[in-house]
Amino acid sequence: YCVGFNTFKVIESNPAVITQNGITVVDDSENNSIMISTDNLGIGDYEFSLDDSYGNYQDEPYFDNISPGIHTIYVQDKNSCGIAPIEVSLIGYLKFFTPNNDGQNDTWNVLGVNENFFQRATVYIFDRFGKLITKIGLYSEGWNGTFNGNYLPATDYWFSVELVDLKGNIRVKKGHFSLIRR
Repeated sequence: YCVGFNTFKVIESNPAVITQNGITVVDDSENNSIMISTDNLGIGDYEFSLDDSYGNYQDEPYFDNISPGIHTIYVQDKNSCGIAPIEVSLIGYLKFFTPNNDGQNDTWNVLGVNENFFQRATVYIFDRFGKLITKIGLYSEGWNGTFNGNYLPATDYWFSVELVDLKGNIRVKKGHFSLIRR
């Protein structure tokens, strides 16, 4: 009769557990970035992807040069234990808009804002003299370049936005953008 033995290597692994608290976002900048803390993800060996759950995974938990908007981070266990997605918000705005009804950049609004991240977002747009032109709410499609139904001139406009997140924290952003008539 034959006596033998086998050697097995046990690799512990679990799908990642990722929360908003484990993500650092730098937005409204020249180089928007996302950093995922790996401290509390779990016991797996993880890789990371931005906006692509099927490919383009990388070992580094850092992404940069990201456009403003709502993005999805995917954390995948390298041992096929699962993928954990989480949405993140990167605040930003267009530097210009062209309200000419061509379907591109016809309205202006703050990007990266929705009800999943903010309970309230109010945007105030002013002309160069500080006159309030319009007020935009969270669910608005944006400003179309008019005041009282009349087209406003191509020039720079200023804005102030008050963002109230789901925990009641308030962020205020200010800046300017150009209205271009073509």
